[in-house]
Amino acid sequence: MSEASNYLVREVLRDGTPISIRAIRPDDKKRLLRHFHSLSERSVYHRFFGHKRSLDEHDLRRLTELDFKSHVGLVATIGADESEVFLGVGRYLCGDDGRAEVAFAVLDQYQGRGIGSLLLHHLAVIARQNGITTFSAYVMGDNKQMLDVFANSGFKVHDSYEGGAVHVVLDLGNAEPRRIA
Repeated sequence: MSEASNYLVREVLRDGTPISIRAIRPDDKKRLLRHFHSLSERSVYHRFFGHKRSLDEHDLRRLTELDFKSHVGLVATIGADESEVFLGVGRYLCGDDGRAEVAFAVLDQYQGRGIGSLLLHHLAVIARQNGITTFSAYVMGDNKQMLDVFANSGFKVHDSYEGGAVHVVLDLGNAEPRRIA
């Protein structure tokens, strides 16, 4: 486990709402499941590229029990303890090519408020500490909000269309990402 497994920062959204961004933990399974069930069908489709009704035990273990080197997950939250709510989840998973694939899911009522941008920024901080210099993502072609997050990230962005999806590659390099929130 790396020190990123204890990652915790306080942030403020564009509208002044204070949030926390922290590492996802094994004890977050119920909160993650609640988050998943709070997403609209469209948001689930955008995140998983298909319809998914729930997360099973295998999914929950895979998404909360991470090594924080090759698989890192962060959550944007409000509240604390039992009242803590996941507003957004972002993660990266390293591939064999030295790149890390990123994915995000933000509650519909919080989309457009800077959560995806903040999660991307903090994932990039951790990735650089782990020697990762490139993020990639596949984004549904109609997911304009996520494409805008990448386009406005401050990173050098390359994209190409592949079968209805946009393959986005971000060069983390030495550029500092723009802080949108």
